[in-house]
Amino acid sequence: MSPLTALPLPATRPPFVWERHIRTALDAVAAPTTLARAYVVGNAGSGKSSTLRHLYQLLQARERDAHLIGDDSTGLAGIPPSHVVLVDDLHLLHPEQIAAVLKRAERADAGLIVASRPWPTSATIAAIAHRLEQTRPAVVLGHLSPSDVRDYLADSNKQLSQPCLDHILEATGGVSWLVAEALHAHDDRDCAGDTAHTELRRHLQEHITHRLESVNLPLRDAIEKLSIAPPGPASALADRDTIMHGYAEGLLLRNGQPVPLVRWAVHATMPIPNLVHHANDLIEGIADSVARGETAYRDWLGPVQDKAIGHVLATHAHRLLDKDPAQAAKLLQSAVESGLDPAPLAGMRAQAAWATGDLDSASRIVDETAPQEPSVENDRLIDTAAAIWSTRGMMEQADKFYRVRKPVSAESQTRAAIAALGVGDGSQLSDSVTDESLPPSTLQVAMQLLRRGLATSVASDQPAGALADLVRATDLYTRTRTTAAIPELPAVVAAIVALNLGGLATAATIIKEAIRGQHGGQWGHRRLLLWRAWIAVQQARPAEARAALDQAQERTSEKSARDALLASAIEVAIARRYDDAAGLEKAWQRTRGTILRTDVDLYVLHPLAELVCSATRLGDIEWIRPHFHHALDLCTRLQEPPLWSAHLRWAGVQQGILAGRPELLAPHAKALVTASAHSRVASVMAKAGRVWTSVLAGSVDADAIEAAATDLASIGLIWDAARLAGHGAGRTDDRKIAARLLSCARALHPTETGQRVTPAPDESTSAHTAAEEVLSEREIEIAQLVLQGKTYAAIGEAIYISPRTVEHHIAHIRRRLGATSRSDVLAKLRILIEDHATST
Repeated sequence: MSPLTALPLPATRPPFVWERHIRTALDAVAAPTTLARAYVVGNAGSGKSSTLRHLYQLLQARERDAHLIGDDSTGLAGIPPSHVVLVDDLHLLHPEQIAAVLKRAERADAGLIVASRPWPTSATIAAIAHRLEQTRPAVVLGHLSPSDVRDYLADSNKQLSQPCLDHILEATGGVSWLVAEALHAHDDRDCAGDTAHTELRRHLQEHITHRLESVNLPLRDAIEKLSIAPPGPASALADRDTIMHGYAEGLLLRNGQPVPLVRWAVHATMPIPNLVHHANDLIEGIADSVARGETAYRDWLGPVQDKAIGHVLATHAHRLLDKDPAQAAKLLQSAVESGLDPAPLAGMRAQAAWATGDLDSASRIVDETAPQEPSVENDRLIDTAAAIWSTRGMMEQADKFYRVRKPVSAESQTRAAIAALGVGDGSQLSDSVTDESLPPSTLQVAMQLLRRGLATSVASDQPAGALADLVRATDLYTRTRTTAAIPELPAVVAAIVALNLGGLATAATIIKEAIRGQHGGQWGHRRLLLWRAWIAVQQARPAEARAALDQAQERTSEKSARDALLASAIEVAIARRYDDAAGLEKAWQRTRGTILRTDVDLYVLHPLAELVCSATRLGDIEWIRPHFHHALDLCTRLQEPPLWSAHLRWAGVQQGILAGRPELLAPHAKALVTASAHSRVASVMAKAGRVWTSVLAGSVDADAIEAAATDLASIGLIWDAARLAGHGAGRTDDRKIAARLLSCARALHPTETGQRVTPAPDESTSAHTAAEEVLSEREIEIAQLVLQGKTYAAIGEAIYISPRTVEHHIAHIRRRLGATSRSDVLAKLRILIEDHATST
């Protein structure tokens, strides 16, 4: 016998890894004439020793001389070359022992099978591996695939569901020793209904922690650092030898990243002093890991009172504030728990609560925070406080907040100007001071355009120029993805201005694109849906209006008093147009309480006008009269800007008409006449008011009524246009004229069943065409027939209206197109109708 120390052999037990992995080594011992030479490498627990024992037993079974060597290889020189020497744990031998193994490896006729970890290594070990691999490729152990596990389960008569198998391999990274332990400990009763394998993870955590405690301190320190750092180049935190050491221990993957279960175990068990110690070097990694949304971060960061961690959590919260305000709120809470003063974070915390629709929390943060020194960050708190007052339907308080706590940034100054204009003060619309030394940001340009557009809108001359600036401001604001609080969304302001100019299609497009672009974030979504519903009502699309209203009501965020007023106005508007008197009465009764909770501001004049008309029809005008007078005073303070005041004055005219009291409409009619010099909308309203007054007095001029009704429809007042024609039909004894005017009314405001089918609110729709903006749907229909060469009589017969009504429509089309001749009309119509056909 050789003086070498032989390893004790346990009962015959095949290695955990099977034939696929050790095929090369099996080939080495397959036959007596085969030269048994092989190099087996693998990390801790990968099955190296089991493989060597298995090969040794195979050699013995074939009656070949074999020696399984432990930690003593000094007698290798005395073993004949024909004998097979199996050396385990080469990496643990002394240098002189490794040298003896190399000497035998250099003899090409000597049998030698060596097993080693990939680290530590040396030039001598590398030379041994090189010599042995000249005979056949190395056996590399350490990673298991799904097929390996399935083979093991089949041979062991065990069962494991596919989800459990997938999860185990993902969590263990396929590392052999962890997979083996997981399969040994797995119990179907524990994982029933628990796809996260919580109990199994806890079991494995104990084994991982034990292994971490058994390695040297520098390696454990490195693994802890890597576990709390974000995925990335491990070389930034540990050198190559440390990474390879961790890989050899079965704790790191070859790229230096911790095995997923190891990372989790570190998070769950790292002592707080260790975490604070590492945090000094890895704060960014900790915060970035949290920012990725790891749900367990509070378990391993919550108890840590370290301001350095808190500062970086706050920094990451700032980065996430617009992208993911809910996660930002959690990070900010952790920052406060880490020991940071909550006051400087109040602005971000309030904005995060606002952006997620938690207005109560946002308000509480504002109320609990003492006034801070003026700063850009403090502006965030001021903006949120003012916006909260705005949503409560108290724009005057929003304006007051800005006056008491004056903002310093140009963007917040624009928000303050929005609030001020909302209560009738346009003095703050002058250009704010900006830092010209820095390039402008997208948000800065958006707010500059918004401010300029608002300033133009309240000018008495050429207010229509405001719309271009406001649309561009809306587009840029959407692109910023900001969720910052604001008294009114730029998209809503732009849509209201478009409505005030008679551009229903433009207003609809502004809102649809804002919804698609998540304008204003989560809070803004409900408000945009409500305005989508409002515009759909004005477009005589009640089904679309109801759908958008239902979507808005389904939103889980808190419904503000201001939104409740708009929602109530939509319900009343639908009821007034499509329900009977009982339906309108029911909708109105639900609205009365809402009115009491909301003050009037410039941006709710449209719903207010609807409520004034409905209240008058129901004989309940006293309930809303104070709000109406307040709105008139607001416009007076702004010096009656035609763009903003015309629709309110038209509501006054309608109040007189519905009440049958011409004297009530006189001051409003006079205001519209005055505004006509600078506003086509006011001019159309003034003309229609005169015609309507004549109708009430019993004078029915069918031509004048049709012309006035058509003009009203062209500025977006489709319902009022139809009512004017209907009133004319009801005031004449001439059945032919009555039929003609009723036909005109039906053409201007079709019933719900007769209107064109439109996409559902969630569907993607193309931008409106020029034809839809310039002409009504009925006029587009008539224009298509004109281009087919049909006469007025043929057109009237085709769409069931009188030739005279057709004539009025064509006259209006000609005015809208600015055509000077019949051929000019046809040429311009072809361009418009072809574009319309292409877009639809």
